[in-house]
Amino acid sequence: MASILEQIGTKVGQELKALDAKIGQSNGSPTDSYSETTFTNGLLSGLTFWSNSSKLTKLSSKTFSYTSGNLTSVVEKDGSDVTTLTKTLTYDGDGNVSSITKDYA
Repeated sequence: MASILEQIGTKVGQELKALDAKIGQSNGSPTDSYSETTFTNGLLSGLTFWSNSSKLTKLSSKTFSYTSGNLTSVVEKDGSDVTTLTKTLTYDGDGNVSSITKDYA
């Protein structure tokens, strides 16, 4: 079984690919989308999506929070920085994800 960090990395990659596909479909052509990552203490702490590398139009962002190295929340915002979804992860005593709650705002 893959480690939790590997699972998260895989999921982030899938989300990026899905977002790129969605953006390309919305205007009927491929896009020059651009994503920017932020790391804190070696952990992914932020992911921002822009319409292109000039970063003039922000599409969305995600902020990742950790406790003792475990991902505990993901806050997704639209391009206007309005929170749209907060996911909270909890873990069992063995360090496995035991629940994920979603709060749409």
